Order: sequence, then C-alpha cells, then structure tokens
Amino acid sequence: MYKRPVLIIAVSMLSAVFTVLYNDFFLIAVPFCLLPFAFYRRKKIHAVILSVMIVISFAAGILSASMRLSSYTDASRQLLSSNIPTIYGRVTSKDVTENGIRHTITLHGQGTKVTALIDKSIPLGTGVKVKGDMEAPESLRNPGCFDEKSYYRALSIICQVKNADIEPVAGGDHFMIRLYYHIMEILWCIKYLMQAVFTASLPGEEGPLLASLCIGTKSLLDPDVKEMFQNAGISHILAISGLHISIVGSVVFKLFKRIGIRVRVAAVISSVFVFFYAVSISDSVSARRALIMYLIVMVSDIIGDGTDTITSLAFVCIFICLTDPLAVGQTAFALSFAAVFLLAMTAIPATECYHAFCVLRWENRHKEIKGNRYKPTAINDLVSSVIFSFFIQLSMAAISAKFFYNFPLLSCLLNVVILPFLPYVLCMGLIGGLAGMVCPAAAKVILFPSHLILYWYELSSGSYTRLPFTDMITGDISFAKTIACLIMVYFVSRIFKHERQKMFIRRFTRIPWQKNNVFPPFGSRRSSAAVFALSLSVIILLAFPSHHDETVMLDVGQGDGLMITTADGKTFMIDGGSTTKSSIGKNVILPSLKYRGMHAVEGWFITHLDEDHVSGLKELVEKNYSIGNVWLSKHIEKDEKLEQFLLLCQAHDITVSYLEGGDTLSCKYFTMETVFPDKHSDFTGENENSLVTLITIQPDPGRQIKLIETGDIGEEQERYILSHYKRKLKKSSPEETLILKSAHHGSNYSNCDEWLSELDPDLILISAGKGNRYGHPGRDTMTRIHSLGLKSLCTIDTGQIRIRNGKISVLIQK
Repeated sequence: MYKRPVLIIAVSMLSAVFTVLYNDFFLIAVPFCLLPFAFYRRKKIHAVILSVMIVISFAAGILSASMRLSSYTDASRQLLSSNIPTIYGRVTSKDVTENGIRHTITLHGQGTKVTALIDKSIPLGTGVKVKGDMEAPESLRNPGCFDEKSYYRALSIICQVKNADIEPVAGGDHFMIRLYYHIMEILWCIKYLMQAVFTASLPGEEGPLLASLCIGTKSLLDPDVKEMFQNAGISHILAISGLHISIVGSVVFKLFKRIGIRVRVAAVISSVFVFFYAVSISDSVSARRALIMYLIVMVSDIIGDGTDTITSLAFVCIFICLTDPLAVGQTAFALSFAAVFLLAMTAIPATECYHAFCVLRWENRHKEIKGNRYKPTAINDLVSSVIFSFFIQLSMAAISAKFFYNFPLLSCLLNVVILPFLPYVLCMGLIGGLAGMVCPAAAKVILFPSHLILYWYELSSGSYTRLPFTDMITGDISFAKTIACLIMVYFVSRIFKHERQKMFIRRFTRIPWQKNNVFPPFGSRRSSAAVFALSLSVIILLAFPSHHDETVMLDVGQGDGLMITTADGKTFMIDGGSTTKSSIGKNVILPSLKYRGMHAVEGWFITHLDEDHVSGLKELVEKNYSIGNVWLSKHIEKDEKLEQFLLLCQAHDITVSYLEGGDTLSCKYFTMETVFPDKHSDFTGENENSLVTLITIQPDPGRQIKLIETGDIGEEQERYILSHYKRKLKKSSPEETLILKSAHHGSNYSNCDEWLSELDPDLILISAGKGNRYGHPGRDTMTRIHSLGLKSLCTIDTGQIRIRNGKISVLIQK
C-alpha cells in the first residue's frame, strides 16, 4: 500500500465519507492509521507532503459528504412536508417500465432527484415543472430485506411523484448542453428500437435476456430467468457494468487499430464511443467506475505511458467521493470497487503464478533451442481460467455474504463456461440490433449465434442450480468474520506474489543443464499447502453461520408471520402471508431466513388458510424450498381451499399433519402446546377455528417467556379458551414474561375486555399493514388496551419485532 500514495489518499477520503453517511466516528482514526504508510521508505519531504494530503483529503471528504447530505436532507424535508407544491428540474434519465415511462428529474441548483411515472415520453434535457403527490421511500422494516430508503438515498432520489403532472418549461441552456441531451435522446430511442429487434428476432425469453445483457433494459426480462441467474451466481452478466464496458471498449479499440488507424486516433474514437455507450445504457456507479478507468487507460495509450489498476481505481474513488458522495452507499459501489481491487490483488497474481509454474515446467522438459518457447495449451488456458475465477470468487466471498447472505460456492466453474462467450454475444447483439433497425431479416441471421449462446447460458444455469452444495447460506456475517476472511485472502495474495517472484528468479539464475523442480500449481509444496489451507479456512468460516434462539414477528403488512429460530439452526414458522404486500414469500420471508443463515423450515404451523396467513408459504412451496412438515388444525374447514392446499403440498412431497388441543411439540429450546380448537369445541368458520398455541421459551435457567399465538379468533372463542385454559395461559410466577399476539390483527371484534384483563399480558403484539382497508388495529381494541394500562407494539409503527435472550427489540423506534 505504501507504494501507492493515491490509494492512501483515496482510503482517507473514503473513510471521511463513511463517517458522515453512517455517523461512525471511529473512522476518524483512519487517517492516523495511514500516517505510518506515508513515512515508510520515503524521503522526509515526500512523507510530509503525503501526510498533509491525507489530512486534506479527509477534510475534503467530510466537506463533500456533509454538503451533499445536508442538501439531500433539506430538500427531502421541504418536498415531503408539502411546503413546495411545484418543483422545477430537468429530465436527466428515463426508462420504460410495465406501468409507463419512469422519468428521473434532477432539481435545479441541487444534485437531488425525484422520479415520476407517466404514460408519455419527455425528451431528455427538457426543463420541466412537476406537480403531484410526493411519496417517500419506505424505511427498512425487516432486516435482510430490501432497504428502499437507503437505496434511493444512495441514488440521490428523494421521492416518487404520484399522479404526476409534468409540463415542459422553456430554458436558456448552453448550446453544448442542448447538444449533449439531444444525442442522449437519440441514443435512448435507438436503445428501445434495438430492444424491439431483439424481442422480434429471438424466441421466448431470449429477446429480453439479450436486451438486458447488451443495452441494460430489464422491463421485459422474465423474473424466473433473472432469479435463475442470481441463484447461479452469474447475475453480473445481466447488469451493464465494467465487464461489458471493458469488452466493448477493447473490441472497438482493437478494431480501429486492425484497420490501420493510429493508436492515438483509435484511443480517442473508442473513448468517445464507450463514453456514449456507457452513459446512455447505465447510470450505475459500477458503470461510471468502468468508464473512467477505461478513459484512464486510453489516455495512457495516447501519452505512451502505462497504468496501474489499483492506482486508477483509487483515482476513480476520489472522483466519486468528491462529485457524488452519496453513491458510496450503493451496494454496487462496494461490489464493483472490491471486485476490481481483489482481482488485482489476488486473482491476477494467482494466474501469473500458475503461468510461471507452467513456463518452468516446460523448460525442464524441453531443450533450449532458439525460437523454441513455451506456448500455453488449451488445458493450460482452462486451468488458468478456473484459477482466476476461483480466486476472484474466494476473494469476494465475505463481501458477497455480507450483502446477500449467501455464497455461490461453485459458480467459479460456471463462470468458466459462461464468460468466454460473453464478448461474442455482446458484440453480435449490438451489431444485430443496429442492423435489425434497417433490415429485420438480417437481424435474425446475425443474432442466431447469440440465440445458441443464450440457450447455453440458460441450460448451464438451470443445470447448475439443481446441483447440491452450489449455494452456501451464510447469514448476516459479523464484521470480525468479514475482516478475518479478508486477512486470509491478503495472505493468499502475498503467497502468490512471493512465489511468482521466486520462480522468476529461479528461472533466470539456474544452471542451464540442471532441472529446476517445481511443485504444481504454485511453485512449492509449502506454498500450495498454505494456499489450500487458507482457501479452505475462508470457506469453512463462512459455511457455519451464527444461529440464535429468537422469536420474530415479521412485518408482512396486512397479514401474519411469526418466525422461531433455535441455536442449533432450526426454524419454525407460524403463518406467513399478506394481502397488502405482493410476493411476501420472495420479498420478506425468504430474505429473513437467509439473513439468519437458515436454509430450511422444520415445521410450518398454519392457524387457518386465509391468504393473509398462508400466501408466503404457498410461494415457498412452489419454489421447492425445503419444508419439513406443515401443521394444520384438526378442526379446519373442509372446503375447496383446503383441498387445493393439500394438493400443492402433495405435489412437492411435504408432509401435512394435524393438531388439536392438548398436542405438544418440544425441542431443546422451546415447547409449543396446542390450546384451541380442542375435542369439545364446536365452532364453525375459518377464523373461529384458528389454531391457538402456547409457546414457552426459556432463555435462562430461572427465566421463562410465554407467547400466545391466537390466529384470527373472535371474542366468543376467547371466552371459551378462558373458561377452559385460563390457568395454563396466565403467568405462574412474577419472573415469567407473558406476551400475547393480538387476535385478528387487533380487530374490534376480538381482544375483548375479559380476555385482556384476565390474561394481563406484559406485552401485546399486533401485526397489521399501514392503511389497510379493515382499519386494523381497531380503535376500540386500542382503547381497551390503553384503559387497562397494557403495553402494545404494532408492526405498522415498529416494523419487525424481535425477542432474543429474553429481550424485546424493534427495528423502528417511535
């Protein structure tokens, strides 16, 4: 690190930006930690200058991030408080969605933005006046799920304008600005004309897939195909990023050189081409990073100098910290910069080390004859590709697990058979799309090889996801575990660099008639064993997630979902559905399971079969998620809904069992006893026969928590339970904590006075959705709770509610 002063300055500035964005004042210590690197092996005057630059860069990062965050916060406060009924700005980007054209409007005089969805397209660069209802992004309500508020803040987007009324406003822009946006509008039209060519020329989902891969349009992409690529660990080929931009840029640059254009002219032309390709296709931070790094390489070619990947990366980091510090909060920023940095530190030295080994091995077996030199074989190239892919995957394992809670263990093998075809499908796709705008018949011929390659992509990804041990669930790994993995990766990179240098020296200092023994694949037995041990340690460290005894009421909107996890890695669910949030299984339940490092559900208890209690379970069953048993009430209504549910479970080999009052299920960490319905109850209706259970948790030897899960029972059932099981449900000692899950989402027709006063719970949990059409929780219910002096928490206000080690915590503080 000490050899790269630009990297030291970039780290200092990045720590300053993180200090402001996340209020983590421990990062103030980073500049002081960098000072030893400034003085190591440097002349005193150079060390002093670099130290001053470290301080200046930290101050510049603090100032840049504070100004942008303050501007964003002030604009958010003004817009969302409706003090500004009309906003003025410029349309800077737009994309087509299923519901219309989403325009991104940058406010005048600020870097902040809003989005508006309308039916018509407004040309890019147009000054506009916008009226409508401002809707702020939703805060994170379940850890592990999509954090909409943080995501849009990192994009500098304040809100979405609902029912938008957008009027063009005349402006006196500079000629160059008008020209730039005029070119961008033409490119936008070409992009969607190419999408139409792809969908018309290729069968099924392959047209939208090629459009996503070549021009970044995802509006028509099949969600199942996208999910398959994500599960296979190759979703990076669907997002226009550094990989795509570098491929396009290198192809254009080499093409111009091949036809005889001078290097400097070819560099300038390819730079202009890549610039407009990148800015018209994607505004992501990873695309910006790739574009600037490509321009740096082209400038170095023009001036006849070389480039260092890590120094170029550091320069881009400084540029983004100064111009758009909020973008540092994007997941794409961490993944993109970490991937390039670790590629330069680990994957490239690994392949170079293997190459040096191959050269030495060849020279040991062949006579030194003039003109007789080592040439890589197909096997050598294949092994080199596997090594490169494996070590970039291993290097990124901890960072990938930190953001996505899983690690595609064997996707390095899939990348070996996927990535070599990417340049061909990308170039043929762009050529075919442009040709198809003039001659549709020509597009079908040009895109036919792309059709074969995309079919191979889908076949490979589908086959890979069906293999065992391809996806390792890691859960939310701790900061210490992340650092430990990165330290081990650092030692691996040091081994590669040391062995590469050692083999280079041995090659040119050996006696010609003596053989120079090397051990595959990294030079010596000791180094190869160390690399193997460190790599295995990273995998083992991530393969065993930390589990906890906890009970969680998920925020599923208008519905119910209770998750119970144990320290030995088992999960039990009670209900799991919603009528206000779509795809609750995919968007809430599955991410919550992955966040906790769970890959299966041992038992799923269903109180009754209303959609707001069971829709998420159905989703996971259809996705073939591992579910051990489903438990229903013996008194459940025998109707068509039950018949369809049983057929669904039978089709996926899931055992369905039945419970009634008195049945008990026990494990090491908790006991679940069925209270209602029992043999003597005689009620009709789905809600009236909801499964009521008593869950007893013992976090400490002298402490016990009782949790009563009530489904959607009404007042009549509550009185019946009190008359038969009051003693069992009430606290048996002052040391016990009694938690009551409010019946029927806090309905006025449940939670009667007698029920609440007799049980006298320490806490009442209410699961309901904001703005639901039923008015849950009911006003009368809340009045009864408050009049009795009881404490309650509702997911509308708190988001997810968690009980761990006997302590209750909420995600959103009032």
